[in-house]
Amino acid sequence: MDLKWWPITAGGVVALVVVILVAMVIPLPAVTRILRPLAHVNRLTELPEYARVARARFLALIITAALLLILFMAAIITAGRPVGFSSATRNFEALHPEDIMICVGEPVTDAATAGLLNYFTQQMKSFQTQRVGLTSPTLRVVPMTRNYDWASQQFSDYANLSALQRDIDAGKKLGAGEVAQLTNGITSFSRSINYTDYVRSVEDILALCMTGFPGFEDKSGHRRSLIYMGYSNIRSDSDRRRSLYSTQTVKDMAVHAGIQINAIARSDVLSGPTQSSGSLSSIVESTGGRFSLYNPAGTGADPGNTDATLTGLLDRIRDTPPNVVLPNGMMITRRSWDYPTLPVSISLAVAILLCVSLAVLRR
Repeated sequence: MDLKWWPITAGGVVALVVVILVAMVIPLPAVTRILRPLAHVNRLTELPEYARVARARFLALIITAALLLILFMAAIITAGRPVGFSSATRNFEALHPEDIMICVGEPVTDAATAGLLNYFTQQMKSFQTQRVGLTSPTLRVVPMTRNYDWASQQFSDYANLSALQRDIDAGKKLGAGEVAQLTNGITSFSRSINYTDYVRSVEDILALCMTGFPGFEDKSGHRRSLIYMGYSNIRSDSDRRRSLYSTQTVKDMAVHAGIQINAIARSDVLSGPTQSSGSLSSIVESTGGRFSLYNPAGTGADPGNTDATLTGLLDRIRDTPPNVVLPNGMMITRRSWDYPTLPVSISLAVAILLCVSLAVLRR
């Protein structure tokens, strides 16, 4: 639990402590009236009935003080605007589910791609309200869906292509079925297309991935997260052919649609200025995402798993999910999602108990 206006709650606690200390320090006023003396008082106080009444009175005093303390604490917590309850998080995610587009800018047979797909195959086991999709440089491989069984199977099938390619590169002879699986998988994941007057750029791939969000032209009540992994630059500076999208155009598209772009760029292919990651990192920064460099050398993982380095990078991205950007431009975060239900419910229940207990005592 967290509090937006925690100074109010802190002030209430300080005030309560001060009142208790004052009550303990200041002596009670002396009784000046003359009491009528009674004989054999000890006989009266030793009666079982008297002891039972005294115990009930003391217990009622303790219970009343505890209920009043709980009521006061619930009131000042409510005034502090509580957020962060697990139930509030579930309600927030149900009302504003997250759409996750996995954007791959490298070959499907790359071991790093397999690690990425394996990571989200495992993640989908815990998904409840999220939608997930997968886009390659040329194709919408998995459209945005909540069919986790089908999506995880697709992710797993494409991730397995890396091991087949590694066996071929190592000179291992594959069966006809495995060769067909590899060939069909590569073809269904992406197309190799050459143009005479156009060359694909990373910005074009990001734009293609963004169009995979339903109604991407406008903001949505869904939280939109795009996770790109691949090369930071796929065209040569000497190539004068045009691309469809510029860096600024992609930034404008992402901001207009309320999409958070995250990127994991391959640092093992940054050979010089022609492979600079400055453009990609600026796009990520403008959308409030996270940019990281990743070198898969020496970080291999078993088939079906993801190496620890890549897992850490993806965990940090998933730990900072996007905010909700409504069509009117209003931004909603988990922290802005007030949830006073629990403390208010406690206050109401304690108030009812106090009323009932006082009525019983009066009888």
